[in-house]
Amino acid sequence: MHLTPAPARELPPELLENVDVLVPNEHEAAAITGESDPDKALAALLELVPEVLVTLGSEGSLYGARGADPVRVPARPVTVVDTTAAGDTFCGSFAVARAEGRSPEDAMRFAAAAASLSVQRHGASSSMAGRDEVEALLQG
Repeated sequence: MHLTPAPARELPPELLENVDVLVPNEHEAAAITGESDPDKALAALLELVPEVLVTLGSEGSLYGARGADPVRVPARPVTVVDTTAAGDTFCGSFAVARAEGRSPEDAMRFAAAAASLSVQRHGASSSMAGRDEVEALLQG
């Protein structure tokens, strides 16, 4: 199960036992761990769950799995209109890409492309791009 811990608060152990991938933004990661540095927060969160994906807004994302080196993927530079659906778009796109068998890094790039399209439009669900548009952006 993927879990986005929003709003940030203490996460009960019985919940964390069922989490495969924790997907906090940088502020939630800091609030949960007390670590403002995303790399330190990632390390602390990996003590709780097997995989963590920290979203860093315009700085991209940071992924870690127990026993593996962390992976960073930058955000795509765009003119931001509305960030309302950015996190949900990113998280959902990452989950879809992983379910399809993509590596974490490829899934992060797919999610970054989807989120970059979303923030260039107004609205929430209406700003989310379809797969064809995301794939075209990745190909271009």
